Amino acid sequence: MTAPAHLWVPDHASTAAVEAIELAESIGMYLDAEQRLALEAILAEKPDGKWAGFEACVIAARQNLKTYLFEALVLADLFLFGSRLVVWTAHLFPTTMEAFRDLRRIIESNDHLRRRVKKFSEANGEESFELLSGQRLLFKARSKSGGRGLTGDRVILDEAFALGPAEMGSLLPTLSARPNPQVVYGSPAGKADSNILRGVRDRGRAGGDPSLVYVEWCAPVVPCRDERCDHRPGRPRCVLDQ
Repeated sequence: MTAPAHLWVPDHASTAAVEAIELAESIGMYLDAEQRLALEAILAEKPDGKWAGFEACVIAARQNLKTYLFEALVLADLFLFGSRLVVWTAHLFPTTMEAFRDLRRIIESNDHLRRRVKKFSEANGEESFELLSGQRLLFKARSKSGGRGLTGDRVILDEAFALGPAEMGSLLPTLSARPNPQVVYGSPAGKADSNILRGVRDRGRAGGDPSLVYVEWCAPVVPCRDERCDHRPGRPRCVLDQ
């Protein structure tokens, strides 16, 4: 296993990841060691059974770890934990549609899951799953109107590098009304204007935040060979040119 460069989990008594992993394996989803570690962190529980972190963040390179991990997570929400409403969002709608199609394929190929589904909705922009119990999983693209409509027991914020203040300003207060909510950020490394993600990253790397679970895989920090390097283009032996 490749250990994360940064890992912080608030004080907790247990983790619900064992059950989530068992469900995933029962339907042919096999998580690697890194995904298991991240799931154990996200699903860490306090003694009262609530999630150890109101927020959870997983940062890793593109095409690694996150989407498959989150798919296992929301399946556990629906088929194990009894979450009434789960919302999956991304910056771009095609990204949410990929998750919708993957999860629909998984459910439809496993009879014991499919029999619990009332309907799959494919209305444009309103893709969702609804179980016979009334539980729902909604897929949405984030918009300029902010985080309105994103409330739920768990909200997945994929492509978190593109999160803006308007989205978070309207999202977090709505989540606080749920009995055991969690917002989960997933992203590769941020961009220059990824202010929301940078704030989460700084808190996570520092450790000690009692409301944040943080797991990050990133390249090691290597200094420039010239300790006075200012990283301008053309500077010899600058690590940014390697």
